[in-house]
Amino acid sequence: MVDRRKLWIGVVAAGLLLAGCADEPYETTSADSTLAEVLVELHLLAARKAVVGDEAPALRDSVWARYGMDSAMVARRLEAYARNPKALQRLHQIVQDRLLAEQYASPLPQLAPRR
Repeated sequence: MVDRRKLWIGVVAAGLLLAGCADEPYETTSADSTLAEVLVELHLLAARKAVVGDEAPALRDSVWARYGMDSAMVARRLEAYARNPKALQRLHQIVQDRLLAEQYASPLPQLAPRR
């Protein structure tokens, strides 16, 4: 089974490499935020797997169900973004901002005071 993080990095890298190959104009979809949310949640699941050592398929399936998507649909959307570097950069920025917001919103573990 392919690690989701490696898959995400591979898709983005391939998208960036193929971005210069498109001649037709790209229309930004109105679903930028939805796709970004899916990517954020999948990234957080990959982080959970790295930290905890497990990833319940039901969790990943619940992400797909919540947004009415599947892995093939996400791959197709990322391929569409790969045709326009500016749109892909905007999507990446949305995901990055969202992940930073998650990081800073999470409470840090509290250490017990020394006695």
